[in-house]
Amino acid sequence: MSKKPVIQPQDKYVLRMPDGLRDRIKAYAERHGRSMNAEIIRVLEREFPEQWPVDDRLIELAKMLNVLSAGRGDPRLDGFIDRFKETVDGIVSGRVTGVDAETRESVRELWAAYKAEADEAAHEAFKDSQMDYSEDELEAHELTGNYEKYAVPPPKRPHPVGDSFYLMDIIPRGPLSEIAERLSSGDTEGAADIMRKIPKRQIEERLKFHALSKFEQDELRSNRDAGAPEENYDPFKLSE
Repeated sequence: MSKKPVIQPQDKYVLRMPDGLRDRIKAYAERHGRSMNAEIIRVLEREFPEQWPVDDRLIELAKMLNVLSAGRGDPRLDGFIDRFKETVDGIVSGRVTGVDAETRESVRELWAAYKAEADEAAHEAFKDSQMDYSEDELEAHELTGNYEKYAVPPPKRPHPVGDSFYLMDIIPRGPLSEIAERLSSGDTEGAADIMRKIPKRQIEERLKFHALSKFEQDELRSNRDAGAPEENYDPFKLSE
């Protein structure tokens, strides 16, 4: 004679929903192959997690340590590490119960110091890895997540903070020296007057040119008819 399965008692609650919410939950649950009830419980479990008594948590970690004693190659090592981090986070956040305030504060300080050190190490490792990539590769990674490389790169995006250029590339040496001399003597208005006399179009052309990639600049310089600005120009020379 087979035994009947034991049905565990479950709490019941009548839930009143705003108009339209039931239909939205039903549509989402069906799209993911779940019932409405399962979907609601999934979300509630995530938002209202069960708290852990500290004794139960430590016993679980001790059992996992025994499993790992067989060797570091055991695939359950990752599970232990995740459980350990969960437990420490739980002690700090209050999810693990039965921990006095002084102990919780000590764990919080130690855990914060550990995380700060780990974050710094990860940041340094990331910076070291970036040194192997060119500017074009880093920009491609920022846009797409891949280090894509093209023979002809896309137009360079303006970057007000990161973009840089030499003033001598934008302003000819004569006026630039005079501007520097005026500024050193505190004559800011005189320096500004020199700048105002330089044709705006000349400065705009050079700013646009230096915003291009090195590849595009070289391409323009190699072809006189391509429109590259003159390298040595006189901004005060009248056009014929």
